This record gives sequence, structure tokens and C-alpha cells, in this order.
Amino acid sequence: MPWSGASFLAYLGGITILFATGALLGVLASDRGPAGFVLLALFVVAVSLVLAFGALLTGHRVTAGLFALTAVVSVVVFAGALLNWFGWFDGTDFPFGGFDLARLFLELLALVASAFALAVFRFPLLVLFLAASTYFFVADLISNGGDWTAIVSILVGFVFLAAAVGIDLGESSYYGLWLHVAAGLAIGGGLLWFLHDGDVDFILVAVLALAYMAIGDGFARSSWIVLGAWGLLQAAEHFATKWSTVGDFLFYFLPFPLFPFQEASFEEKATSAHEWVGPLVFVAAGLLFMAVALFLARRRRDNVPGAGLL
Repeated sequence: MPWSGASFLAYLGGITILFATGALLGVLASDRGPAGFVLLALFVVAVSLVLAFGALLTGHRVTAGLFALTAVVSVVVFAGALLNWFGWFDGTDFPFGGFDLARLFLELLALVASAFALAVFRFPLLVLFLAASTYFFVADLISNGGDWTAIVSILVGFVFLAAAVGIDLGESSYYGLWLHVAAGLAIGGGLLWFLHDGDVDFILVAVLALAYMAIGDGFARSSWIVLGAWGLLQAAEHFATKWSTVGDFLFYFLPFPLFPFQEASFEEKATSAHEWVGPLVFVAAGLLFMAVALFLARRRRDNVPGAGLL
């Protein structure tokens, strides 16, 4: 169905169910023994599959796809619980922490389950699940963290980008959106691993952010522009926090750091004698966003008369 208030509520409900189910399984895992958790996880798999196929058979394809997301995650959790029951997987080892056959099996299972669900339900958001599981399986298989994992991330990101461009040229271009998202995250995450230490690095981050915006304009994919804006805000936060406490103040209440490698806290940052410089950095960032927006709108207006007016 087209994007509307009903679509928003359906997506919000499906994603809420997904995260709530994950939280529920986490609580039950601590309250039940391994065998009991396996049975509970299997029950969640069965319920999510019944709801997904029931919605599909009644013609509610978006609802079916959203329940399919929960089913994919539940299948992986069930398999992990089964391996844990057998004593083959303790669930504490994170990806890129060395070769672990059980972890690789679960990543491969997530890949296969996502591909199967995508083939059956044809729900575009499942492409993101498929891309994420593919990334984790490939990167975990051939890297052990650090610089090599970052390089693999960049390479995988370019593969995703090539696939996305190929899909954009076909008849199913709506599937390309989430591949563009996965490509931008993989390439950007790998680059940020190398560019997170010092002023020169953050200047390069700002340049790459503008490049992301240009890519987004070229491919007509707003996900690149959103990620580029996020990167530009990272650079702005670095310089604003360096010259004042404003960078930390603006993002103090975020549930996650704006920049993933940043460790300094709001209380620990050294202040500057020129506290007014920090706000000006964000003012400059905001003006740059508006300038880019006007430039892109003018380009679109020139190409399509009457479009892109701000």
C-alpha cells in the first residue's frame, strides 16, 4: 500500500513487536533453563509464522512482511537457544572475535532465512535484513576485527552499491532503497574506523559527507544524503566540542554517541576561552545544510519544471 498514516502505524506496530519480542525473549532466557527457553523460542517462531502467512493469505502484504521480520529474528534466536542447550554456543562471543563455527552458522542461518522470507513475502525491508546478515557472515568469516574488518566493510559496501545500482536499473527498483542504505552504512562505517582521530580526519569526514550527498543526488536516493548529513554533524560536533562544551551539550541526551568512536564525556571535556565558537560551528553546519538543499532543489527544478521548490 502507498505510504500513508496507515502505513506508518503498520510499520511502527511491526517494528515495535520486533523489538518487544526480542526483549521478551531476553527476559525469558534469564528466567528459564536452556530447554525451557528453546520451547518458548519455538513458540514465538510458530506464532510469528502463523501471523505472517495469515496476513499474506488475506492480502495484507505489508503486515505480512512486518511479521516476517519477527519470524526471521525468532528463527535465529531459536537456533541459538538450541545450540546453547547442546553446549555449543554460549551467546557471549561477539562478531569479529575470532573463528566461531556456531556463530557463523547463526549468521548464515539469518542470511538464508532473510532470503527465503524475501522470496516469499517480497517485502522490501527484508532486503536490509538480508544485506546485514550477508555483511556479518562475510566479514566475520574472513576478518577478526580491527583494520582488516574495516577494509572488508568498505569492499562489501561497494558490492552492495553495485547491486543496488543494478536493481535501480531494473523493474524492481523499490528493493534498491535498502541496499543503498546498507552500502552507505558499510562504506561509511569502514571509513570512520580510519578517520576518527584528529582535526584532519574530521575535515576528511566532512568532505566525505558532502560526497555522500552528491552520491545521493546522483542516484536519487535520499539515504545517502541522510548519512552524509549525519557525517557532517559528526565533524561539527568534533570541532564544537574542541572549542567549547556546546558539542557535548547538544548531544548529551542522545541514547548513543553521535560519533561511535568518541569516548570523552560531557563532564570531562576541556572548555575553551571562546565558548561562542562552538555554537557558530553548528550555525555554519546548518547553513551548509540549507545551501546544499537549495542547490539540490534548483537542480531538480531545472530538470523537472515546477519541482524542487523550497
